[in-house]
Amino acid sequence: MSNELAESVTAFFQTYCAAFEALDVEAIADCVAYPSHIVSDGEDVTLIAMSNRQECLAAMTRVVELHRQLGAPSGRVEDLSILELSPRLVQASLRMDVLDGTSNLLYDFRATYSLVKFAGAWRIVAIAHNQIPRLLRCIARQPGAA
Repeated sequence: MSNELAESVTAFFQTYCAAFEALDVEAIADCVAYPSHIVSDGEDVTLIAMSNRQECLAAMTRVVELHRQLGAPSGRVEDLSILELSPRLVQASLRMDVLDGTSNLLYDFRATYSLVKFAGAWRIVAIAHNQIPRLLRCIARQPGAA
């Protein structure tokens, strides 16, 4: 894999994280291709097919609202591993640390992203992650949680 490819994928994740940190659902949706899929672990495995931007906005709004309850935390990508399948198709696995306003760890999760380069820009076509149960446990630990 070229340094240029690794740098461009890393830059994509910086943009994607910044969109979440800003709680900007529109910017998050800009990082996704359509159709795309999300597989989430929890009590049951959840499969979400997003055939268009509106479905993505609906799905991401729920996640952003949960992050808003945590006070708009920041994220830090750890253990990024990129597998180049072709110059326009990569598989990226990572651990994301979600931090509070004083850089303390709130929770972490693992995810694998399938990224495709369309018109020179990386876009997510599939995500598999274990974030939601960890996010919900984190919210439940917050002072004043019901």
